[in-house]
Amino acid sequence: MKTYVIKKRNKNKKISKFNYEDEGYPFKPNIKSANLIKINCLNLMDKEKASPILKQKLDKSFRRLTAIILSVLNDEDTTSGDAIIALDEIAKEKSIIRNKYKEYIEKAEQEKFLKRLKVLEKEVKEKIVDLKIREEQKYEVLEKGRGR
Repeated sequence: MKTYVIKKRNKNKKISKFNYEDEGYPFKPNIKSANLIKINCLNLMDKEKASPILKQKLDKSFRRLTAIILSVLNDEDTTSGDAIIALDEIAKEKSIIRNKYKEYIEKAEQEKFLKRLKVLEKEVKEKIVDLKIREEQKYEVLEKGRGR
């Protein structure tokens, strides 16, 4: 393990950039205290320490995604394009969990989040099918109403 010496420059409390192996999970901490040194990026090398942070991050993104999907499902003016965009957001979140966070989150937690996303994906797909059926019915009514 490498050790580093932190030097405070003048009175502006800036720290030099360190050279380290890029093995950990990088994140930007949300520290809002005037007395502390501002941290732009923090790299957690211990995977067990990164897991709770990622769980909070995933919960927050899941709540945001759920709000988007519920607005798509409950809105009467929703088009199939809106539903497809929501479906793409679900796929994006799945790929982030599978690829980016797979080393830091336990397998059981990954499966839990993926299962929740699968339920949302199923609901959105049902909405897309329903919207396509409505569009076809609307098209048929327009064709019948045209006359000879």
